[in-house]
Amino acid sequence: MKTKIIVILLTLTSLGAGLVWWRQSGKAPTLPSKQVVDNISEDTATIKSFMSDPNLELVYKGTDLPQPYFMVGKVSQLEKGGGIKIEKVSGWERLVNVYEQKDLINGTCSVYEYHTDSRNDVLTTVRIRNLKPSEIEETSCTESTNQMPIMTKKEAETLAMSYLKRALPNLSDIKDKFVYTQKLGGESHIWMWEDKNYQLPEGLGGDLYSYPTIRIVVNGDRQIQYWNTVPLFQN
Repeated sequence: MKTKIIVILLTLTSLGAGLVWWRQSGKAPTLPSKQVVDNISEDTATIKSFMSDPNLELVYKGTDLPQPYFMVGKVSQLEKGGGIKIEKVSGWERLVNVYEQKDLINGTCSVYEYHTDSRNDVLTTVRIRNLKPSEIEETSCTESTNQMPIMTKKEAETLAMSYLKRALPNLSDIKDKFVYTQKLGGESHIWMWEDKNYQLPEGLGGDLYSYPTIRIVVNGDRQIQYWNTVPLFQN
């Protein structure tokens, strides 16, 4: 009987020590904080509003740097190649929350990916992510073709402005400042706004742009892409 008691005590001690090591090594499971849950809720509400789809199913993928559409730092010229180097500076680090839409885009082998500024839940990016070969094997989807339908400028503009109206409270103030370009006879339509009056602190530069930019692309198949670096330039 005493032997059994000793064995049980040794087992419990070993389990306790293992749990302590598990926690100390950072491998203990943790529940998301209320702040994280609240941020995800606000982010998803913002994305659903932009897409005008209250039933949109989204998956939170984590946080990441908002590259290549935003990077600000100390700029220096490279000795070879004629390019530039941007070094990080305090106060200009940015992170975005990344979400992915569960449903495929019109049954094609691609999904929408969304980025929101982690500081204020503002939507900064809507991009099309093509599925990897391993992901295609797990789902039934249609490979995209090189032939894109043609859309008229009027139809594309109606679609683009409906998205921008939901995203930009000040759209009426800057709408006329968007520059329009068209590609391949109407296969894609682009509207772009740039605040070139904005000045970064001396010695700092940006990649891709050194000033706030808003850009929306409407393809002939009604797929869209959207970038807004305005909130990322704000401290």
